[in-house]
Amino acid sequence: MESNFDANENKYKEIYKKKGYTSDYILHQHKLVDVSDSKEFKPNEVYIIARYLFEGIKNPADTSILYVLKTINGSKGTFIQKNNPKQELDLVSNFFDNIPQENISKEDFLL
Repeated sequence: MESNFDANENKYKEIYKKKGYTSDYILHQHKLVDVSDSKEFKPNEVYIIARYLFEGIKNPADTSILYVLKTINGSKGTFIQKNNPKQELDLVSNFFDNIPQENISKEDFLL
């Protein structure tokens, strides 16, 4: 059963999927990887279109962030950062902190 917070993540993912953001991304060895074709991207090759923070209803410390992304080759999709072990959170934070400010947009926010 999905929590409200998972339902919200999925709701936003579906909204963006209808707008063409169909790729799913993971982080592997300090690079963003498109799951569909295994293409890898460095922080300077990624654009953040939108970012959403979701908090758990019962436990506000249970958080996740949905990133809506576009890459230098034109692929568009999402990455979800869950409340994972600290080492993994540090790797995710490090990657996203290294995306140049000029690659971060607010124009496509739904809210």
